[in-house]
Amino acid sequence: MTGFKQTEDTRDGTVTRFYADGRRVTQGRDFERRSVGNGPDFVTWHNGLREAVLPDGKPIFEDRFTSFRDRDGRDRRVIERTRYARWWQGRPEYEPRPVVRQYDVGQIHGAPVAQYRPSRFAQDDYRSYYSRFAVPVVVVGSAAAWVAYSSPVTGYNDPVALMGDLQISSGFEEGYAYSMPYGEIPVYDAPEAVALRGQMATVQQQVSSKVQGDTALKNQLGWVDGQAASSQVQQAVGNAVPVQVSEDVRQQVRKQVRLSVAMHQNGRALVLADVLASGYASIYLFQTAQPLNVADVSAGGECFLYTGDLLGFAKLPAGNSSFAEMKVVASGANSCLPGEVVQVRLTDLQEMLNGFSERVEDNMKRVSACAASGRC
Repeated sequence: MTGFKQTEDTRDGTVTRFYADGRRVTQGRDFERRSVGNGPDFVTWHNGLREAVLPDGKPIFEDRFTSFRDRDGRDRRVIERTRYARWWQGRPEYEPRPVVRQYDVGQIHGAPVAQYRPSRFAQDDYRSYYSRFAVPVVVVGSAAAWVAYSSPVTGYNDPVALMGDLQISSGFEEGYAYSMPYGEIPVYDAPEAVALRGQMATVQQQVSSKVQGDTALKNQLGWVDGQAASSQVQQAVGNAVPVQVSEDVRQQVRKQVRLSVAMHQNGRALVLADVLASGYASIYLFQTAQPLNVADVSAGGECFLYTGDLLGFAKLPAGNSSFAEMKVVASGANSCLPGEVVQVRLTDLQEMLNGFSERVEDNMKRVSACAASGRC
């Protein structure tokens, strides 16, 4: 059950929805702003730029247009993203030096979109990803706390297998940082959310009483209470319930990581049009890069995707559509439930590919450091 209060401001042309779990989504004339329960704001501008800020106004990352002179002498317009902070153990940690990345400016059905083009490492740096570790690497601490695999691993001999698992777990670790427990008051709560939770509690109590007093209804809908309990956040800060990830999903992500490393080595961008044109589009998995508010096709209404959630195509998008129907494969607490079909903008799918490539790049550096110590 989702509750929200909608307000409209005709003066500045915005429509804002306040949700019971503390989320807030604002649609403006040229932007969409998504605020999650524990504070960060994510803004997508219609010109293709994105940014994210903490409640105190400090930036997490921000985009700007810039240009440079290409080899052929022509000026090339790009999007430059500066990342000031990363998420570590559920909290933002500022980089010693801001990380700057560049993106080509592409188009998807007339909408501008950033396409990340990796900055290649020295060729010698790639050799370690194509040979097994001399000594197995053990994953310890928070890196092992976010995901529960059906076949747990105590040590890794294959660097790409380790990178694939880190790719999944680091995404959910970041997403967990945005998601506050439903039954507790978020740090940056809004009065609208408090009021909505009170109203929803009353409705849920009424529904529960009706179900308990009607045998036929109880037989038909008795599962709802259990589903509601499981869909609420079953975690407290510092005590996350791991996300269940099947072995099939795990192996598919590992294959995509291996492909991404090869593309990184060759300086090739991971572009949505190439994925759609490939023979493996139907099995390709996307990992949410930023929190998204999406329409829930299977259940009606809408739900929220947090960073790290894994999706696949429910069906390939039509040639003239700016949206795709995606099936949720694995998701964290407070996210759209696994198995649900949701509508996602194609521009957001490209941002997921950008985020996947960037995370691979970060995890390549991380695995290099892990190999030296034997612990990750």
